[in-house]
Amino acid sequence: MRFRCSVDIAADLNAEDRLTRENIRVIRPGFGLAPKHDETLLGRRVNRDPAMGTAMA
Repeated sequence: MRFRCSVDIAADLNAEDRLTRENIRVIRPGFGLAPKHDETLLGRRVNRDPAMGTAMA
């Protein structure tokens, strides 16, 4: 579990921005959401102002 991949924010976002392939990325090691969930994230809006490098929870 310690060295698994996770989905992270790849660019600074504002509240109400939509998640796209350009602003999320899969990194390793990571402690956020598993990459198998990235398709469900695409198109969703964020409800905060996440900074680049924030793990998806």
